Amino acid sequence: MNAVCGGAARTLRVAGRHGYAAEFSPYLPGRLACAAAQHYGIAGCGTLLILDPNESGLRLFRSFDWSDGLFDVTWSENNEHVLITCSGDGSLQLWDTAKAAGPLQVYKEHTQEYVQGSYVVK
Repeated sequence: MNAVCGGAARTLRVAGRHGYAAEFSPYLPGRLACAAAQHYGIAGCGTLLILDPNESGLRLFRSFDWSDGLFDVTWSENNEHVLITCSGDGSLQLWDTAKAAGPLQVYKEHTQEYVQGSYVVK
C-alpha cells in the first residue's frame, strides 16, 4: 500500500495482509483508512488499518480485526471517528476509531447469492 503525503510516496507493509481499499479522512489531514485481507481475500480474516503520516512514512494509529476479508472502507460524513467496511461474508461493519475495540454495529442483511439464474441461500 502506498500513500502520498506531502508530495512523497510512503509505504507501510503489514505482514500477512493485502490492501483492497484505502481512503483519506475528510476531517483529519493525512489520516488514512485501509481495508485489508489475508491470502488475497480468498480465505482468512480481514483488518481495518488506521494510519497517520510521520517523518519516516506511515505509522499505525489503530487496527481492528474481522473474521472475514475486508474489501472496502469509507468515512462517515457526520463523525470524524466513524468508518464503515464491507467484508466477504456479506456484512457491513461500523467502526469508531476513538474506541480500541469494535465494531460498534454489524449489519448482516445479505443472505443469498445469485448464481446462474437462481438464488442460492448461504
